[in-house]
Formats: sequence, structure tokens, C-alpha cells
Amino acid sequence: MSTESEIQAAAVVFRHDEHDRSALADFARELADSGCRLGGMVQVAFFDEQGRRTHIDSVDLATGDHIMINQPSRMWLDGKECTLDTAALANAGAPLRRALINRPDLVIAEKFGEQEQSGAGLADEILAVIADGLPILVLVPEPALASWREVTGGEIAEVPCEADALHRWWRDRLAGTSPLHTASSKHKESG
Repeated sequence: MSTESEIQAAAVVFRHDEHDRSALADFARELADSGCRLGGMVQVAFFDEQGRRTHIDSVDLATGDHIMINQPSRMWLDGKECTLDTAALANAGAPLRRALINRPDLVIAEKFGEQEQSGAGLADEILAVIADGLPILVLVPEPALASWREVTGGEIAEVPCEADALHRWWRDRLAGTSPLHTASSKHKESG
């Protein structure tokens, strides 16, 4: 893996609520609108008229292609079961693999769930992008931070999933500074 000074990655830490999570996708949209070349993927949840989630798609940031990675079962609709399509998840890693070839300005991986915490899912693709030195933002749920730190050695910046923090990280990266807010950092990100 790259040395600390070469690491161009950050964990985007979010709490479990839809509003908080949407900040990363919104940030990606703003960067794309400003001409930034993006790679990787974000997730988009779809809902029915009753407000129940019907499925989740992985959206390729370079092409706009959608891959359905989660479709609730009948039991899930009753609040009991989540159904991740692991075969579709493997296909959802293609944008991260392609980023290693196409070298976009920024890679986004909105996926560090249970699969990645156990070393499966998109874990290999995420770690390959980090090791390659490409700038990458990885959405990490707050309860998964210990696992994330273990997998990455605790040397990756951590920023809250908030628009201001994401923009500040991007500006600092463009300016060539590397603010580290890692697990071992003593100062905290201010709002």
C-alpha cells in the first residue's frame, strides 16, 4: 500500500439515515457538472408510493449504467430480511476496476458494507484503487469504522458525510495538501 503521504483516499463516514448518505451522491453530481472526470459507483434507492424501498441500484459514475444489487424479498418488505444479490455486486465492481485503467480525477465507492468488511464484495477493488494512489472516497457506515481501520491500517483520512466536509477534502487534495483525520489523529474535522 502507498505511504501515508501518497494516500489520496478518505473514508466518508455516515450514520444510518438516507439524508446523511445522499451527501456523497450529491457531491459526485456537483463535481461531474463542473467537468470533473469521475469513476466508481454510487448507490440509489428506489421507493414505492407507500415509501417502502423497492430496490437499490449501483450506478456507474462514468457511464450512468445501473445494476440492481438489492431487491427486497417479501420478508424484507415486512422489515425482516435484506437480500443482496452478490452476483450483481460482483458486476458492480467493474467501474472500480475500469478506474484503474481510465485514471479519472476522482473515484467514488459507495459501498463498505458487510460483504466488504469480511473481505468480499468490492473490498479487493477498493483496496486496489487505494494502493494505486488514485484519489478515492469510500462511504463507510459508522458501525464499520473499526473494520475499515483494520483493513486499511488506520492511515486513511476520515471525513463526515456532509457537503462542506467533502468539498473541503476535495479543495485540499487539489491544493496538494493532505489533511489526515485518521483514527490516530488528535484533531477533529470542524463543521
